[in-house]
Amino acid sequence: MAYEIESLNSKKSKKRADLTKAAIKTFAQKGFHRTKISDIAKKAKVADGTVYLYFENKDDLLIKCFEEMLTDLMEKADQRLQAIEDPLEKMLNFIDLHIDYCEKNRDAAKLIIIELRQSPEFYEKYPDFWPIKNYLNYLTKLCKEAIDAGRIREVDPDLLTTIIFGSLDFSITAWLLSKSTIDLKRIRNGVADILHKGLIGDTNNEKND
Repeated sequence: MAYEIESLNSKKSKKRADLTKAAIKTFAQKGFHRTKISDIAKKAKVADGTVYLYFENKDDLLIKCFEEMLTDLMEKADQRLQAIEDPLEKMLNFIDLHIDYCEKNRDAAKLIIIELRQSPEFYEKYPDFWPIKNYLNYLTKLCKEAIDAGRIREVDPDLLTTIIFGSLDFSITAWLLSKSTIDLKRIRNGVADILHKGLIGDTNNEKND
């Protein structure tokens, strides 16, 4: 009996995951507003009614997609960063994870970064919905740890978080919208270089010129 229940739960989890995967791809390709539940059901190869067994409506499905995507990213971050002691290296590895995740999950990246921004009425309908809150809090914590350890100078960790996220966000948006190839790793290295060296030029070299 216990085995049957476990097997049933496993099938339900897989079906839910399949529906979420189909929804992410469909939302990214067609846009949230143009997507119908029937489109998602067709992509997942199930009947329309099956979607409603797992999600209340299209809005609920979008929210669950965001929650699962960001939970997946945070879990990957925890696993990877546990083995790293240097707080600055933790920050840089988190940036790597962000870029890697977007490169490997283009549809998810497009949904997070582009599609929902074109749906201000969604935020009006769900004012408490802020999908990247945990992400930003996590990055801010890493910034604070690097500052406290003296690996970077004293700066406002919240502002630093905004600068890092903004740089990545803009670069990945350009990558998603561009037909040409944009080297996201080069962007990562540029951000890392600025974190290491700041923006002030080498005054010693200037004096010697």
